[in-house]
Amino acid sequence: MKKIIPLLIILLCLVGAEKTLAHQPSLIYLQKGDVQISAPEISQAFYDELFDQPKNYFINSEKSFNLYVSLLVPELANRKGVYSADIFSLDGDTSTKIASLDGTSSEWKEFYEPFGRDYYLQGPEFEKEVPAGKYKIEVFSKDNKGKYVLVVGKKETWDVMSVLNIYWQVPLLKIQFFKTDILQFFLTPFGIGLIGAIGALLIFLAFIYYLVGLIKQIIKHNQAKTLFLASDFVSMKNDIVKLLQKPAYDITVAFISTAAKPEEDLRYLKKDWEIMRDEMGFNLEEIDIEGKTEHQVMELLKLKDIIFVEGGNTFYLLNAMKKCNFERVIRKLLKEGKVYIGISAGSMVAGKTIKTSVWRNEVKGINRNIIGLKDLKGMNLLPFDIFVHYTPEYADIIKKKLPWKWQRKRLKIITDQQAILVQGRDVYLIGEGEAVNI
Repeated sequence: MKKIIPLLIILLCLVGAEKTLAHQPSLIYLQKGDVQISAPEISQAFYDELFDQPKNYFINSEKSFNLYVSLLVPELANRKGVYSADIFSLDGDTSTKIASLDGTSSEWKEFYEPFGRDYYLQGPEFEKEVPAGKYKIEVFSKDNKGKYVLVVGKKETWDVMSVLNIYWQVPLLKIQFFKTDILQFFLTPFGIGLIGAIGALLIFLAFIYYLVGLIKQIIKHNQAKTLFLASDFVSMKNDIVKLLQKPAYDITVAFISTAAKPEEDLRYLKKDWEIMRDEMGFNLEEIDIEGKTEHQVMELLKLKDIIFVEGGNTFYLLNAMKKCNFERVIRKLLKEGKVYIGISAGSMVAGKTIKTSVWRNEVKGINRNIIGLKDLKGMNLLPFDIFVHYTPEYADIIKKKLPWKWQRKRLKIITDQQAILVQGRDVYLIGEGEAVNI
């Protein structure tokens, strides 16, 4: 696919180009000795130079073919150059001249080749259907010096390798043969095609990168997992009990209280703890993840049935989670069948971001970003953001931040009497009242 994209672009550039530049270029002017030409029916241009003696080109074809030969000179590099060529049929040690291209008696016509943006003078040419066999083309001039172009063949054909060869040969032609600025290459259709090919390739790679990322996200969100996300624990405790698959006294709970550390009033924390321990009968262990390593957090949580993340300061909690790679820990535990219960801040950090916490602060001046956290990306356990403790006074700020309805579809809004239950790929709204639609 990577080869097809630039090839298509270059072939589009070839459409409508003048016939004279449909030749496949070969830069051989520094090559000493004779030159062997394969596939003589294919249009090829040999950029060469004479150094005090003629230059010989040999063809050995096992089938009859149309022999086309033409001579050109680059006008800027060798305007006064006049070249001739003799064509011989070879049979063992015997050579028979079958044609002579006399450059001294030919009219060298000037033309501008727009495809490569170069000027040439075109001299004599020869064309004839010849039988299978060996042939020699001898190029010479009066002083046997200077640069010229030998064109052999008229059949125009392009494949991936020939197109890629252009990007190796044409810049060298510009620099070494024509002695022009390499930047001119990027003004040719080939250069424009290269820029287009690179652009298309980058777009293609960006699309693949996006597609792979999207697939990864889908896989992540569809993995087996159970999450219960609420605004208020007391209001939803009965719904939590309904989720239990064994007696409460057999259930171990990691009570993560980190978000409450910056709070002054901890009555909510004490109340939730006492209800879970005394009223619901859970086996509780209070855990603070701040300052711990990923390994330490995993050791503390791996034997627990429920990972309960209490509310408090969302920014403080998320910062602590990022430092201990809590997301990676909880993803492993969810795959093992552990249940994640989030309350308020513990619910918001499970979403894509915690931006909704910023919005709540703008309205009521609560849950401030006391640590100056800049990265507000959540654990992305769910493909949406969560707005907790909703009351009608928040409607305007939500509309302001998400002005389009399609944007608000990526937001889950819950009141203090509601919760979001996630089981695998299924998402349910439970509790009292209808879903909040803004």
